Amino acid sequence: MKRDVFPKVRAIPAACCLIIALVFLAAPATATTTQVSVTKYCDNNYSTAEDAETLTLAQLQGLSAIYSNGLLYMQGGIFDNTTDVWTYTSGSMACFGEQNGTYVRNITDRVGGMSVGDEIKVAASDGYGMYFNYTNVYAPNSSQGEMILSWQNETHTVPDYADGIRLFFYTPSDLNFTNADMRDSMASWYWVIVKDKYNPSDLYPSAKGLSVKSISDLKIYPPHRYDFNTTGDTTRYAYAGGVTGLPSSATDPSTPFTSTSAIADDDGTSYSTNSGAGYYAAHRFVFNVSENIDNIEKLAVTWAGAGTGSTNGVDLYIWNGSGYSSLDETTLGVKDTLTGAITSGISNYVVDGNVTVLVKQKSVTDGDDSTLATDYVKLVVTHHNTNSKYTL
Repeated sequence: MKRDVFPKVRAIPAACCLIIALVFLAAPATATTTQVSVTKYCDNNYSTAEDAETLTLAQLQGLSAIYSNGLLYMQGGIFDNTTDVWTYTSGSMACFGEQNGTYVRNITDRVGGMSVGDEIKVAASDGYGMYFNYTNVYAPNSSQGEMILSWQNETHTVPDYADGIRLFFYTPSDLNFTNADMRDSMASWYWVIVKDKYNPSDLYPSAKGLSVKSISDLKIYPPHRYDFNTTGDTTRYAYAGGVTGLPSSATDPSTPFTSTSAIADDDGTSYSTNSGAGYYAAHRFVFNVSENIDNIEKLAVTWAGAGTGSTNGVDLYIWNGSGYSSLDETTLGVKDTLTGAITSGISNYVVDGNVTVLVKQKSVTDGDDSTLATDYVKLVVTHHNTNSKYTL
């Protein structure tokens, strides 16, 4: 098998060899995996796969064989409360021997790859796992190095490689993955933070905690799409009616759509409302968001439709907890697409688990009807998981 060879940077210390040997003697045979399943989930239903494939060891080896050609080290907690927790100390470095494996990006490419905003879970056979984003997989910082699933340690290949298949990070010039490397190359929510077992109040970063072992699954989750498509896993509501102006509460209009099938897809079929005299035609949409507010990075709203009246056009708003914030507008009297995004103060816009979106036609009925037609509406939530229950 042809290998992509990284330059050798160290000789194997006797102590490291002894540790590696003991690991292989002590680890049970069941601690290893020999294949990896990669699954890309639908953006509107995380229980449904858009694409999936299971790769055997031979298939993984056929994608790439990235040999470290040197000893791999990862840093654990320094457990010294007199020193900066991010400091490099030789005593906190763990030796994992030489590794040979497959680029994670080569595996994810088998199901269409990842896009910005996607998150991946690298999961062990028991379900335990670590999360990373698109950048960590496809455009890693030089201090991180490539994400690699190793199926060979020294001369041991799975199933003889105990704890394989295992996640590592290395570059052609650096086989040390330190805590500072983790800090500099990953979002803070992906850091692994551990307690000092002798002083539980003391917390320390541990880069080696990212090295998931016995990997069986790669699971790709795109940003979560909430809309009115019946294949989705979301709870959502649609209301129509007339308003006398921009509502001061998040409950107007309050008459439910008679059917939401017309707004499930951007397909030219619309749900229309004509307001009575003295009213603006309006539609209100409520999306029940399942993500933890603290983990949401972005709320993106898209609305497609048309508004006509004595003044053509539509205004798009999102409820901010005390009133409506403007997102976008159009002055056209024909179908147009409005968009807007919230990237800060997310908790103001997720109220009791709900995000409320309002579209209002620009004119009060005055001779001409105020008419609002919605073709499609969606909320996309970009979010992340966390790798540790502790924070620094």
